[in-house]
Amino acid sequence: MVERPAPSPATAETPAVPAAAASTTASTATSGRRRGRRGRRVKRVVRRIDLWSVLKLSLVVYSCLYVAVLATLAAVWGILYQSGNIDKLQSFLGDVGLENFTFYGNQMFRACAAIGAVGVLAGTVVTVLATALVNIISEMTGGIRLVVIEEDVDR
Repeated sequence: MVERPAPSPATAETPAVPAAAASTTASTATSGRRRGRRGRRVKRVVRRIDLWSVLKLSLVVYSCLYVAVLATLAAVWGILYQSGNIDKLQSFLGDVGLENFTFYGNQMFRACAAIGAVGVLAGTVVTVLATALVNIISEMTGGIRLVVIEEDVDR
């Protein structure tokens, strides 16, 4: 939630565009090539980040990463299996001293899927806890101060 502080005379509406740039912008706006833009600097304070929003967003982001990593692993496994590299690796490991060593692709994929699902949940929990910590620190320090330029577009 963003709170708007009361404007003070010194910082309320400081132009974001210098006078020389404003005249250039105005001249291009009259020629029809560009619309004129005017802006003002406004200070904002972020005091709190909603944990429910962070939970939803992080769950979606980590789930998308999970699906992308699983799809990449399946594609790489398929390419390596079709090219015969998996069989070559198994025979090499047998020559080194691991007798009857075989890769079971379906078991490895299930293990990666389970580990990834736990990773999605753990990442989501860690993200929400870190956001809660930021909220606590922000409460003690007075928030995160941002300077935003609000642009007014002439139409």
